[in-house]
Amino acid sequence: MNNNYSNIPILYSFRRCPFAMRARAALYFSNIKVILREVVLRNKPEEMLQVSKKATVPVLVLKDCVIDESLEIIIWALKISDKLNLLHPYYSEKEKVLKLISLIDSQFKYHLDRYKYSVRYESSKNFEGKLVHRNKAANFLVEIESILKKNKTLYLYNNKLSIVDLCLFPLIRQFKIADEKWFDSNSNFYFIHKWLANILELDFFNIIMKKYKPWSATSSPEFFANNL
Repeated sequence: MNNNYSNIPILYSFRRCPFAMRARAALYFSNIKVILREVVLRNKPEEMLQVSKKATVPVLVLKDCVIDESLEIIIWALKISDKLNLLHPYYSEKEKVLKLISLIDSQFKYHLDRYKYSVRYESSKNFEGKLVHRNKAANFLVEIESILKKNKTLYLYNNKLSIVDLCLFPLIRQFKIADEKWFDSNSNFYFIHKWLANILELDFFNIIMKKYKPWSATSSPEFFANNL
């Protein structure tokens, strides 16, 4: 890499990956400039595999370390710069916040994958059927719906965009687009509909969803920052 860029972090990303989406969102709000390398998941670059044994995006390569967990990337970025105080719930109710994020990242995501990508799992021993997994995933949204209903706000914490919204919206967006007609017509998600629609209309979403050409070792650097 050109020495002029040696101090700029490198982010291995995939545009539609929900975990990469929220990492890019945190980098956007922290205004940290990175070199973005768009990965083709069926042909992962050797350079990424060498720095992260996990072999999935996002992977953030810093001068002195590698961060390959999206939540860790978010916290790292926002601790550097957090003008909107997005980390406030993480500081004030850390255990509660991490528990909710973990629930969506693990149990909700488990059923989401088997609903949205059911063909991949049909031969799996634990596959219960596309609609069963859809309904089980939906059950995990009850708490989110209740928080929004109770607070009567467009955000999950203190009527302000926060780390909670940034972590959850990409996965719930995936759940929505698996069957938009069913999701949009489901009255059990009334407040989630409004919450998600609001987030997807914010300026940052179009920036983090910009399309980049797949990266290769011969590619010129492409930069990601919130002032694009």
